[in-house]
This record gives sequence, C-alpha cells and structure tokens, in this order.
Amino acid sequence: MKQIAFRASHVVAALMHPATLLVAWVVLVAFSQMARGPIEWGFGFVFVALSMSIARQRALRLLRRVRVLLAVLVILFAFFTPGEALLPFLGSAGPTVEGLVMAATHVLRLVVVVTLVALLLEMADERTLVSGLMGLAMPLAVFGLSVERLAVRTLLVFRYVESAPVGGWRTLISEESNGMPEEAVMVVFRPLRWFDRLVIGCLLALIFLVAVM
Repeated sequence: MKQIAFRASHVVAALMHPATLLVAWVVLVAFSQMARGPIEWGFGFVFVALSMSIARQRALRLLRRVRVLLAVLVILFAFFTPGEALLPFLGSAGPTVEGLVMAATHVLRLVVVVTLVALLLEMADERTLVSGLMGLAMPLAVFGLSVERLAVRTLLVFRYVESAPVGGWRTLISEESNGMPEEAVMVVFRPLRWFDRLVIGCLLALIFLVAVM
C-alpha cells in the first residue's frame, strides 16, 4: 500500500506542471486553516495519514523541528484561555476545557501544514518547485521583480528546510556570509500550458468560494 501511494504521488507530480502543483498545495494549506468542525479534523486526519504513508521520515523530521512551537501553543491556549477549569483544585493555575479545545485545534492546523510541506517536498525536488515558482512569478517581472534572484533565494530556503546551515540561523544574518550557495544553480523553466492555466484558475476560484461562504 505504501509503495502504491508513493508511486501514485510521483505520477501526479510528473503529470502536473510545477506551478500547478504549488497552487494546489497553497489551496490545501489555505483550506486546512479555513475548515472548521468535523471537516477540519477529517481533512487533518487524511493528510497526516497520507504523509505518514508517503513521506514518513521527512514528516517526522519536520515535526521534530517545530516541537517547541507545538508545546508553546498547548501551554498558551490551555493555560491562558478563560473558561471552565479542567482541574478545579488547581484554580486559575490549571488548564481550561475551552483552552484545551483551542490548543488542539491550533496544533492540528500546524501539524497539517508541516505534513503538507513534507508531502510537497516528497513529490517534487527543490529545483522543480523553484521552476514552478518562476512560472507563477513571471508576470511580476514587468514590475521589476528579478525572477532569477527569487528562484535562487527560494532554492536556498528549500535546502535549509531539509538541513539547517552550519552555525544555525546566525549564519544567515552574519556579515561574513551573504547566504547564497557557492555552486552553480540550474533550474529548468517550463512554460505553463493552457490546461495548467485552467486548473490554476479553477483552484483559485474554489478557494475564493470557500473563503466567502
């Protein structure tokens, strides 16, 4: 089953233009934040299970990196949200029922986003994703945006998602390093087909309808 899901994900990624894949990913992330109630939990369960099947190691690695943020969310919402005390004998120092519900909701949303990132990185390599971003950003070139510079910097971000730079985040802001990769970067740009434009338009229209409903 795992191999079938893995192969299916790569077939989908191969058939879709990188820009279409990126837009679909953004739509999924947006929907995960806008969904409420049983739909939200069902959506989260499906994609967390899917990521554990297709990109288990990558998903677990990314979740470990946000474990402190997850703990902070639980503490802030569970202990600082007014409501009915879960442990009355602790008084105001204990968690509240409403706080735990909010904590669970926000933890779920963050976990879903992280697992969606893992799925995206599993389905397409960094250069493919940068190629898609270039396709989406190409219209902005008329306003003076350097699409090539954007591509290089985005490629750097994808690399740091996978493995942090030597020295941690301080390396990125040090004056001795400009944060750019030393080796040559080659990205193959694929123009959007009419079908991809149609799919992207439908996806954007779908998320707009969901947002206004």
